[in-house]
Amino acid sequence: MRPLPRFLKKGSPLLLAREVAWRIRKRWEKRRILAQMEERPCPVTFRNVPYYKPDISTFSRTSRDLLIAFADEVCEGRFPFLGYGTVGLGRRARWNVDFVSGLDWPQIPLENRQCMRFDGSDVKVPYELSRLQFLPILGKAHVITGEERYREMAKDLLSLWIQENPVGVGVNWSLAMEAALRGMSICFLLNLLSPFRVEEQTWLAGVTSSLWQHLVYIEANIEFSYLITSNHYLSNIVGLYCLSLFLEGGKMVHKRSFYRRQIETAILQQVYKDGGDYEASTGYHVLVTQMFTVALLLMRAGNDSPTSRFLERLQRMNHVMAGLASPSGELPHVGDCDDGRVELLLDDVEQMLSLPVSERNSLRVSNLLGLGKCLFDEGCGSVEDAKWYGLTDTNRITHLNPQVNPGSAPATTVFPNSGIGILQHRSAELLFLALPNGISGKGSHTHNDKLSFVLRVDGQEVLCDSGTGCYTREIATRNRFRSTAAHNTLMIDGTEQNRIYPGPLGLFTLGNEAAVSPIEEGRETQGYFLRASHTGYRSLRVTHTRTIRVVGDKSEFVIEDDLEGDGVHDFELNLQLVPNRNAEVIAAENGILFRVLGDRQVQLAVAGPTALHGSVQPSLVSTAFGVTVPAMKVRISGRATVPTRITTRISWADVTNTASSQSGSAKETNIRGAVTEGVCQA
Repeated sequence: MRPLPRFLKKGSPLLLAREVAWRIRKRWEKRRILAQMEERPCPVTFRNVPYYKPDISTFSRTSRDLLIAFADEVCEGRFPFLGYGTVGLGRRARWNVDFVSGLDWPQIPLENRQCMRFDGSDVKVPYELSRLQFLPILGKAHVITGEERYREMAKDLLSLWIQENPVGVGVNWSLAMEAALRGMSICFLLNLLSPFRVEEQTWLAGVTSSLWQHLVYIEANIEFSYLITSNHYLSNIVGLYCLSLFLEGGKMVHKRSFYRRQIETAILQQVYKDGGDYEASTGYHVLVTQMFTVALLLMRAGNDSPTSRFLERLQRMNHVMAGLASPSGELPHVGDCDDGRVELLLDDVEQMLSLPVSERNSLRVSNLLGLGKCLFDEGCGSVEDAKWYGLTDTNRITHLNPQVNPGSAPATTVFPNSGIGILQHRSAELLFLALPNGISGKGSHTHNDKLSFVLRVDGQEVLCDSGTGCYTREIATRNRFRSTAAHNTLMIDGTEQNRIYPGPLGLFTLGNEAAVSPIEEGRETQGYFLRASHTGYRSLRVTHTRTIRVVGDKSEFVIEDDLEGDGVHDFELNLQLVPNRNAEVIAAENGILFRVLGDRQVQLAVAGPTALHGSVQPSLVSTAFGVTVPAMKVRISGRATVPTRITTRISWADVTNTASSQSGSAKETNIRGAVTEGVCQA
């Protein structure tokens, strides 16, 4: 029997009572709200707001060509996806099919739980297609070129979708989040196509009626709870704010005000004070940052003024992203990532068009970083997408808190609430991960990655996180990528840090055994360190503490894994290499030495209190949802009496002092995104 979730245990009787009352009332509210769909005629009209404010003359040739090439693919019936490649679906796509497995869903009313069938299908495939995020790309191609074919294709595809997906019927009406993301895509398209001609008014009326249905459906099925909220609820209220902004009549003025306030409250609930998303995942940090950024851009378009607390928290979210980003604008994969987007940005478009699926990285987000740069002066990135919103490097929001944006990066940076530490030394950077389980312990998108780390040398990852793989398509793959052994940390007696529950019901929850300590940051006579511990092995009477040190001027990180407790235990240390990297084992007198093969020589020297066994083994890495790529990992194992210590020294060869100094400032001055003509300079 599964234990009562922690977030329920911690809930007060009053909170639990409110939740029960809400769930009872919600059933009645759903019927009442859905009855509004029967109103005839449609009680709202379309209201264009200037979400996009493009100056086409400022766009780079590369960004124009990318958008036009993407639109051309869609016009030919070929739909690009990050994780699935470009799929030929024709001009009459089947909206209810998982084109990977070939399985489909019936055109009947469905609940979300009925859509996850664990038969080899993945509901995310029709969901992603029906988010209609290709429509704004067609609209942008029309704006850039003036060609009618892009406008007509967007209108035809939208009409087809509305016709073949009647509200409340089928897989694409089974989740409020999907309706919200789709509703925003439609609003963005209408903004790009405005103003509308006389002969288009009938079409516009039909689309407006569909937008009204989207709004009513989301309100009736809103994913709210007094106990926990997540990116799903956030997508609902951002979508509702967007829809109420683009619609007139039907109490839309009241709804705009109400959902704006809900968004401003949500950022304080779902984002830590240091700016980290509380779902313990860099992938969802990106999605949630984009949701709040879109909300801010909508507020600006609708002449609404967000609160200073909202702006400051969003600024801090961008600060976290900038701190984690490599010089090329890539974030490490930590926790789940399903490639979720509110809008497709140029980083996504470029990868879909120019890279094989195995080389794509859904956390390559230079243009999202560029939006943060233009809005808050946080970090850097390509500003090509920012130009669509009329943003430049000089019209940003007034800087709110100078302490959030230091003039030069320190050797150590710690985000204490998020459980992330960054050590920079010479040409290398180590990202130390002590994230608490997400959503107050529920762990929906958390992995067993306590005290893991990611290593970059010269801005390129050498030791990486394994990624996500998939969700519901294959349970074994889902759990493999969440497991302790898939991360660069220590495993004791083959025990998971947090229990992984078998079967479908456990796919989006973890045990909460591995409570992490705050990251301790300190300086010593010859260097500095980061340290944290977790309690995931309490049942074994063992506590794992990891200290990462920089000592002196050596190009070296020293990692000390201390096991406190008693008894004799087996231990296993796994270190995941990025794809296309390999390693060789070299004999050593005390411990094991590994040489990582590649352009820059990196060595791993591991020593312990007893004989160690070392090998290089096949592994898998996933940097885009649904894609797994062969890779290699270093595995060290042994058996020792606790207390004990295992020491790993990671060293690398610095080419020149110039290269070393350049690495530390690369994020500040030379970040390159998907569109190199649009780089903003710090």
